[in-house]
Amino acid sequence: AGAKVTITENYTRQSKLTAGLVLEEVTTRDEQGAPCAAGMCASASGIPRADGPPTTFSDTGTDRVAFLQANLTRDNTYFCNGTPVGGRDIFQVDQGLGIVPGNPFYNRMVASFTRFLMLKKPGRHSEMPPPVLVLHARAGNVLGDLTSYDCFTLGGPYSSRGYSTGEIAACRRFVEMAAELRVPIPKLNTHTYGFIELANDLDSSKEVPGNPTEFYRRMGVGKSVGGGLKLG
Repeated sequence: AGAKVTITENYTRQSKLTAGLVLEEVTTRDEQGAPCAAGMCASASGIPRADGPPTTFSDTGTDRVAFLQANLTRDNTYFCNGTPVGGRDIFQVDQGLGIVPGNPFYNRMVASFTRFLMLKKPGRHSEMPPPVLVLHARAGNVLGDLTSYDCFTLGGPYSSRGYSTGEIAACRRFVEMAAELRVPIPKLNTHTYGFIELANDLDSSKEVPGNPTEFYRRMGVGKSVGGGLKLG
């Protein structure tokens, strides 16, 4: 539960600055729905035990959080025969206020940079998408108090594909890099693609309370390589 008040300033159709105040109550729960202040895992005998990393800043399983949030987006992408081309940069800062007991005080920053590079322009009357090289980099850092729900989770569809969300690490700082080549397929008006993605916790998982990366036996570093065909 919570509330958010936001103001937005638009610079272009896609580039904008948003700033706001967020108030929320965060409660972590176990499989029975009861508040749970520590992570759970199965013992050697298969019996669940709740002696893992803390799930909230307080020891009750419930936090009341207030923070300021700002997001700056610079986006000059456009579509060329259905494929995005151009650049997109996003910078976000969350500042925890710590104004009440049990309220964490922190600064959380994330920056991402993406470039869609058109390798060859399509013909004047062609409807085929152009070949595009996508380059992406993303990094983040947290200063101050760090809770499990505000740490960075590496792995998943918005991190490194092929991993489950958080399968690589839960960390205080990170860096991700990716490259993807999109090649058009004649007569189908679509493209095939291949990618490589890298994620690294910069050895910061040990700075998360309880070190969930070590507790759940994650690696802290991951790489994925794959390909596919765009449909639809």
